[in-house]
Amino acid sequence: MTRRRGFGLQGWLVGALLAVGMAASLAVLLVVLPTLESNVRDDRAKLERDQLQRELLAAAADTRLPVLRPEAGLAGLAERIRNETGAEVSVTYQASELDSRYVESVPDEPKLLPRVDLNGGPPTVRGPGAPAVAVVVPFSPETGGSGLIVAARGISGLSPELAAVRQRVILAMIVVLGLAALAGIAIARVLGGRIQRLATTAATLAGGDLSARYPRGRIAPEEIVTLGESLNGMAGRLQSLVAEITSERDRDRAMIGSLAEGVLAVGPDGTVTVANDAAGRLLGLPEGAESARLDALPPAIGDAVLAARRPGAAATERRLVVLPDGVELELHVARLADGDDAGTVITLRDVTEERRLERARRDLVANVSHELKTPIAALKGFLELLEDGGVDERHRREFLVAMSQETGRLERLVEEQLQLARLDSGALPLDREVISLDDLAEVVVAPRVPLAAREGVTLAVERTTAGPVVVEVDPARVEQILLILLDNAERHTPAGGRVDVVVGRDGQDATLAVRDTGEGIPPDDQPFVFDRFYRGDPSREGRSAGLGLAIARGLASAHRGSITLDSVVGTGSTFTLRLPLRDAGAITEESPIPDLSHLGPAAPPGG
Repeated sequence: MTRRRGFGLQGWLVGALLAVGMAASLAVLLVVLPTLESNVRDDRAKLERDQLQRELLAAAADTRLPVLRPEAGLAGLAERIRNETGAEVSVTYQASELDSRYVESVPDEPKLLPRVDLNGGPPTVRGPGAPAVAVVVPFSPETGGSGLIVAARGISGLSPELAAVRQRVILAMIVVLGLAALAGIAIARVLGGRIQRLATTAATLAGGDLSARYPRGRIAPEEIVTLGESLNGMAGRLQSLVAEITSERDRDRAMIGSLAEGVLAVGPDGTVTVANDAAGRLLGLPEGAESARLDALPPAIGDAVLAARRPGAAATERRLVVLPDGVELELHVARLADGDDAGTVITLRDVTEERRLERARRDLVANVSHELKTPIAALKGFLELLEDGGVDERHRREFLVAMSQETGRLERLVEEQLQLARLDSGALPLDREVISLDDLAEVVVAPRVPLAAREGVTLAVERTTAGPVVVEVDPARVEQILLILLDNAERHTPAGGRVDVVVGRDGQDATLAVRDTGEGIPPDDQPFVFDRFYRGDPSREGRSAGLGLAIARGLASAHRGSITLDSVVGTGSTFTLRLPLRDAGAITEESPIPDLSHLGPAAPPGG
């Protein structure tokens, strides 16, 4: 519903001045105009009275009455005076104090004479009716005696004068109202314009534009100037405060956004008000998640927020949650204030890798303890048998051979652990050389062919490219990787099977694949084959500690390469080593591929 728009300041000023003008005009009509009209009547009456008196005096000066009967001439005298003056005339005559008084009036039925008051002062015409004046003039005829002439005449020409007065007053009222309107418009344009600019500036500031300022004019009341300066000062302070708050907000947002831990702020209505990039990444939130609802978050996060809002809950709480995708998060939930209208801040820290490492550490300790326990127990048993002294020479030699094997197993386990530690810390030195990977495969595989044939396994090298596959690597470490993969393949390939070492190229990578026709690895076990101490077949515990493939992967990573597995149960497995290629054109007669014959047959490592 739109608000009804009222009058502006200019309308109020014009209306106020018009109201003042109308009030003044009404006062003139009610007070001044009657006074003016009364003055006009009085002035006109005086003029009429003086005029009538002069006319009567002139008529009285020429008064002739019959000598024998003077009263008989009164009617004629009254008629003559009426004709000369146009007034109602009454003539009274008395010959002596002893004689009778005679009175003649013209006209016979006068209207004004009965209203003439001759008592107490000048004669006046009283009563309702048209205004009139009365004059009394004594006369003394030549025949003797005395008389009195009373004349009453209506005031003529009064209505036009009163009408003229009224017209002038009304014209003055119109002029006053017009001047009031013009003055209101002029004041409104000056004063109202200043106030309108003040209102416009205030509205602009309220709309968010804090750069708006009130322009000070040359003509303005001091109060408006003071108000404008105060408004400008307030706008400047607001702009400074908003700029400071905005800077702090941006700084805080940048700090929160740069945190490695996820930060979520949830309002009392369940709306996510803050979500940094780490929180979005950990929880899989879309961009613009700051407008998301609490029910859009994973249930574990929602439960933590609701638990923090329960009455009596602690102000802060730590808990560990596991998301559906397996990510483990440590939550620190803090309620911002007491009450149902308080928001909640959640800090999320990804502890998946930390807990995995912790589990790996526990598993490592357990596995190392287990691996050490078997040879130590065997050595202890052999020593006890030898200490009894009842062992013949043949069994003594067998015990010594077995003790030597267990000691070698312990030594190999320790060496493999040290090598893994150096790989993890990046402290394993690499003596890089430019070599042909296919020649290295031939040198390593050749001495193992008869050993594999003795077990009924065919071992061969296959080249898939015409030219040499040139890489820059540490030959001894790549040989170690190949021996680990060969040992693993031969151990899991039954008699009559086949193990092929395939050398080739794949894009910018050199590939060295060891392919066997063994029993294969189940899909559920494939993600763990490169883990430490992993053995797919526990029955083979005595032959391997389960560290070979972990060492091979670490050595491949040290060369900026990788190892992948492709296995099908019942068909076999293929482990593929990928290493960065070196430009084969760099190998010439002046810089041939180094001779790898010095590597010789290598002892198979423990896998």
